[in-house]
Amino acid sequence: MSKRSEIPYWEKERRGQAIYDAQIRHLIGPADEDKYVLVDILTGDYEIDHRAAPARIKLRALRPDAVILTMRRHQPYVGRLRSPRRIERKAKTAQ
Repeated sequence: MSKRSEIPYWEKERRGQAIYDAQIRHLIGPADEDKYVLVDILTGDYEIDHRAAPARIKLRALRPDAVILTMRRHQPYVGRLRSPRRIERKAKTAQ
């Protein structure tokens, strides 16, 4: 069983928000207004990008076993996100 499935969402949100408040919040300025912040709740690593999928890919390249919380600048819930694999699959079927 992976670490991701062992941690309930509320715990991911609590840990991610704590890391964000302690380490990341002061680094984000007005230029990052519409960006996504993805936080690995196990290591504290993070990525910031205009789109969540590229940030997730970068973070997974750094930490393949990352437990990631995705948030919008200062907002913990961003809604449902599509995985890069699903986006790639959809693009291939459209061709």
